Amino acid sequence: MTWQPIKPPFAKHKNRIFKETAETGKFILQIGEYVELRKPSREVPVSKIKSKEIQNKIAYLKKCLIKFREITSHGRGITGVQVGIPERISVFYISDKFIVVINPKITKSSKKRFLYPEMCMSALPVIAPVVHPAWVEVEYYDENGKKQIWKTKDDSQPHIMMNRVLQHEIDHMNGIINIDLVNDPKELFLESDPKFYDNAKFEEIK
Repeated sequence: MTWQPIKPPFAKHKNRIFKETAETGKFILQIGEYVELRKPSREVPVSKIKSKEIQNKIAYLKKCLIKFREITSHGRGITGVQVGIPERISVFYISDKFIVVINPKITKSSKKRFLYPEMCMSALPVIAPVVHPAWVEVEYYDENGKKQIWKTKDDSQPHIMMNRVLQHEIDHMNGIINIDLVNDPKELFLESDPKFYDNAKFEEIK
């Protein structure tokens, strides 16, 4: 037999993923494109949360998250710095409604930790296996300037996932991308296997 080159698998899937990345890259900033992605974002003065400027920024974040979800069929949260707003504002889409989180502060965290392969809108299509606490308790302000407390401590997978998304977005506010949190660059991989997310699961770190 003569030598034959190895044909990379999942070509159709990769074609779709990179097309989606090109589309979302029109409004989501990627690593290397915006220095503020690697810097802590500034707090929003509480007295200005209800101002027209901040409300317009929140509305734009909601619009970007909706657009991302329309293009990719996934996406649970987005943070201001990812669209050129280096302020501590995140928007989440949970149970068919938006939750706005402003100036969050983690006050407690679970001792139980889980490893899970994370994707990031600003580092597509790289997957990073990241360890985070199972849950965090967070004080924050909503879009009406009201102080709120996030304290969902249920260990079921849906709640662990939402706690993880919240921590992922807080990382963005601190200038941290998911790829920064792996122990070894060799742990990074691309979203090339279309079955990947069907098999992704939380692994408790003992």
